[in-house]
Amino acid sequence: MIDSEIHPETQSPLGPMLESWHDRLRPGQREIADWTGGRLAVSAVPGAGKSTGMAVAAAIAIARHELHAGKQLVIVTFTRSAAANLKGKIRTYLKEFNLPMGGFTVQTLHGLAWSIARSAPSVSGISSEAVLMTMNQGHRLVRGTVEQWILERPKLFGRLVEGQQFDGEETERLRRQAVLRMEVLPALALTVIQEAKKSGLKPDEVLELQARSPDEYSVLAISAGLYQQYQQQLRSRNWIDYDEMMVAALRVLQNPACLEQWRSRVFAVFEDEAQDSSPLQTQLLEILSTHPETQQQNLIRVGDPNQAINSTFTPADPIFFRNFCDRCAQEKTLAEMTQAGRSSMIILDAANFVLDWVNARAIVEAKSLPFRTQHIVPVSLDDPQPDANPDPEGLGLEIHRPNDTFETVERIGDRILELLECNPKTSVAILVRTNDQGKFIASELKKLHGDALSIFEVGEQERRSHIPAEMMALLQFCDRPHSPDYLKNALAVLVRHKRIPQQDFNALVIEPEQFLYP
Repeated sequence: MIDSEIHPETQSPLGPMLESWHDRLRPGQREIADWTGGRLAVSAVPGAGKSTGMAVAAAIAIARHELHAGKQLVIVTFTRSAAANLKGKIRTYLKEFNLPMGGFTVQTLHGLAWSIARSAPSVSGISSEAVLMTMNQGHRLVRGTVEQWILERPKLFGRLVEGQQFDGEETERLRRQAVLRMEVLPALALTVIQEAKKSGLKPDEVLELQARSPDEYSVLAISAGLYQQYQQQLRSRNWIDYDEMMVAALRVLQNPACLEQWRSRVFAVFEDEAQDSSPLQTQLLEILSTHPETQQQNLIRVGDPNQAINSTFTPADPIFFRNFCDRCAQEKTLAEMTQAGRSSMIILDAANFVLDWVNARAIVEAKSLPFRTQHIVPVSLDDPQPDANPDPEGLGLEIHRPNDTFETVERIGDRILELLECNPKTSVAILVRTNDQGKFIASELKKLHGDALSIFEVGEQERRSHIPAEMMALLQFCDRPHSPDYLKNALAVLVRHKRIPQQDFNALVIEPEQFLYP
């Protein structure tokens, strides 16, 4: 709900400074600042200034509604770095407006859920001594889960190994065992556990689904067994995972007394990067933002419906935010942020072309198009962003077809030197898909142009955190060199450090003695 749709008597006049900031906002940003209650979806393109708009809107909401530590605006985002950045911006605006700092809190979604779950241990079922499991611990736990399941259900595992066509050849048997143990079953466990917890299903309920949907390999029965074993290992270590933490937080909010306590402290919820939220996380925010008397959701969700990097390794999917945008569009509470000043015009044109090209070739119904139709447009001439939509450097967009990765790095290095000759004070960013790619490119550029370029690799700061895990992998292999898992983990360490070439580990671990003692 925005100003034009509410009762005038509920509004407080904005001060001159707040008004000046409000007037400088872009379309879409302004709708966030004008919000005074209800649900609002903001569909934003990359570089549209989502966090800036939300920070100004937060400051205006704090001023307009005289928020304080006992009644706060709750702002959530996905990563700690984004939360810190957003918190800093809001503090800056509040300081400029001479407003108190206690009227808001900025947290990650996981941090908020953890606080809720820990606030009522008897309701959430989470022990006050429970430890939140890290991602690396989770991977090791899944591997242990698979090994324990194989030990307890050898016949079912043997049926998977034999499959539909198997001649009994020993080498093929070992290959299948390795693939199942190290790839198929861990992937199945991760998928089923995430989806089951997201749906609120327990292991025995997953097992009941097998009777309704029987299949030759009893996949759901296997899934239920893996899920049960995983839960047992979690409890034995007094750990909880992120999905369980979210379920526990929802359990707390389903308790009337706990819900009243939390809602009494929350004025509204603003969510940044909403495309990265899973359905469980969205449900938590919707419950928390609902007014106890009117049952109105005081909720703003801002995101890019056409990208969700975290969907590759979390239950998030941009389709969920798109659906929220569609519902708000029907309620006339959808705003769009289409102006972006980050890139030059040729980059915007290329991005819009790709979006249209992909959608035009999608053989699906219009409601299920790969991308939401939303073009990026340049900002207005009077936009306050410095150097918005800058002139392109050279052609602005160049397509090269190098023969290999080494030539790719050579061309990148040569192009950077050309850019620096024209503008020595400029900075250049190289985007990569994985940390290994970043490490490789940085290493090669240092070899080629180490004297001429000052190269900073972002992942280098965090790389030392991997050293203990890599040492553990090598020590475990030394302790049990004939373990397929330990051998594969040790080989992975050697590949990461470029000591051996990338190869099929599954073939090597079938007969480790042939690899170790040629």
